Amino acid sequence: MRMLIASLLATALLVGCGDTRPARQPEGSVAFHTGGSVQRGSQTYVVPGGPCQRPGMLVPAHEQVWQSAWIDRNEEHPLLRGATAGMTTGVGFLMITPMALMFWPAAVGIMVGSTAMGMLGVTQAESPDVRMSAPDRTIIAEATKNLRPERLFRESMEHALGGRTRDPLPIVTWHQTFGADTARTAPLGEARTRGLDGVLDFTIDAIGLAAGEERDTFGVFVQVRVRAFDARNGQLRYERVLSYGPGQTVEGLTRSDVHTVEFLAADQGRVYRQVASDAIRRLARVLAEDPALPLAP
Repeated sequence: MRMLIASLLATALLVGCGDTRPARQPEGSVAFHTGGSVQRGSQTYVVPGGPCQRPGMLVPAHEQVWQSAWIDRNEEHPLLRGATAGMTTGVGFLMITPMALMFWPAAVGIMVGSTAMGMLGVTQAESPDVRMSAPDRTIIAEATKNLRPERLFRESMEHALGGRTRDPLPIVTWHQTFGADTARTAPLGEARTRGLDGVLDFTIDAIGLAAGEERDTFGVFVQVRVRAFDARNGQLRYERVLSYGPGQTVEGLTRSDVHTVEFLAADQGRVYRQVASDAIRRLARVLAEDPALPLAP
């Protein structure tokens, strides 16, 4: 019988101590994003060649509709977490009460009771999402939509490139997803007709919230992409992707700030929009100064 109790306790210890995941998301991990895929770090692709003398700027005929997503890093069911916590508590009590091991019904009762209390505590006290409430999530998602981040990024890039292009960038309208595989379609034909020798594509891959160091803090992260195409043959001449936010720094930019959930959401997202706008403009300045971008000086 003592062997049975020892086996039970060993199993409980393994269950209670085996989960080593952090209580909160690591700093910089994505908590909310809208747009496409999210990556970390900077990537640059450059094809040697002469600079564009008369570039245009690609602008979609219709703004894309982004899908928002909230990321839950902890997929363990709350009842399982509660049971694990309760069982661990029971084991701890048994360890400091050796006499309970001499009477196995008492030991089993302690374990069962602690596990049940742990599960009950979770169902009564723990909400499905302890980081942000449903109304706050709605506010942040709506604030992201109202920000119109891609339009802001194009405007910021055009302003930041003012010293290199001299004249405003002519707008080249496109009606489909533009990429290297569609480089010879309508947008480039229009660019050639207008005497342009290159087109620039300024897009935001994703934007949203990333976890701060503390459980109730967030920061804004942005992932942007700049591409340059040769209008004469459709060749991709340049592509650079930058990610910026908590846990992801960019050379030349100060570290991204973090704020409390209340600060971001209780004001109807005004602070969030301001922080996101500042981040987009900062990235635009960095990208516009990149000497590898094939623009005439």
